[in-house]
Amino acid sequence: MNIILQIDGKPIVLENVSRRAQEITFTLGGKTYQFHSEKLPSGNFLLEHEIAPGVRKRTSGSAWQAKNFKRVSLGAIEANVSEQIKSTSGAGESALSPTAPMPGVIRQILVKVGEKVSKGQPLMVMEAMKLQTTLCAGGDGTVEAVLVKVSDLVTDGAELVKIVPAKKA
Repeated sequence: MNIILQIDGKPIVLENVSRRAQEITFTLGGKTYQFHSEKLPSGNFLLEHEIAPGVRKRTSGSAWQAKNFKRVSLGAIEANVSEQIKSTSGAGESALSPTAPMPGVIRQILVKVGEKVSKGQPLMVMEAMKLQTTLCAGGDGTVEAVLVKVSDLVTDGAELVKIVPAKKA
């Protein structure tokens, strides 16, 4: 999975993002980073990473959900965050009907059965480890079925929505 950060209006892509328990790992500019995260009683969070053998750096931050993106503040840096879910089926294309990228809870369903959708259109929002992920259509089509409802717990790889491809003219 890749995450796109918008910092000062410029997109920055975090590649190969992986989240487990209180760990997040990603690649940026060919370098891999691993952070330990801890939620603070205030609702903010603390990120810690090793900057040299035996030397760890801590940064506090906060995050909140805006209308169509998540806003994150880390120290003096603020970013808008949106996620792109990539298919594992090859060619780097997004799946037409995305599956859950990790275990989580469905927070919003943005489409209805019979609705026409276009590539990149948000379909639903799920939450895992206090981070919200917007799942988008991988191509043009029609929603055939919504297989979950708000507040459902889903497992990694769970089928969430079925989209049938748009008929070519």
